Amino acid sequence: MKKFIASTLLCASLSFAGGFMDMGMSGDLHVMLSSEKVLSQGQNKIKVELNKGSHDGASIVAKDVRVKFFMPEMPGMPFMESKNICKKVQNYFECDVNFAMDGTWQYQVFIKDEQGKDYKYKGSVNLGQASSSHNH
Repeated sequence: MKKFIASTLLCASLSFAGGFMDMGMSGDLHVMLSSEKVLSQGQNKIKVELNKGSHDGASIVAKDVRVKFFMPEMPGMPFMESKNICKKVQNYFECDVNFAMDGTWQYQVFIKDEQGKDYKYKGSVNLGQASSSHNH
């Protein structure tokens, strides 16, 4: 019960802070993406946290973490994407993402753990909006 309350408080504090956060499962791996600021056009810093089994699980040391944000081609607009390899910082990974324009961007996170197992987590984000819902 204490873990549930702590996790709920963490989620609530991050969502009311006005930044971006999305989290969910990829197999047995809990993936959380976050940013201190609301994501917007231009350069943005994204933090990726990986835990075994749940948000409260043990931190995972991955060999490789990559992100790809993209917007599909639309009439009068070409396909756009921003890809980056995340760097290990303490117990999480961090990378810069450049959004060419406002709108809804799809994303994919590619993870390779130390045993060589591949994971993929997908989602989307509307630039300029603070997060209020999370995928568990």
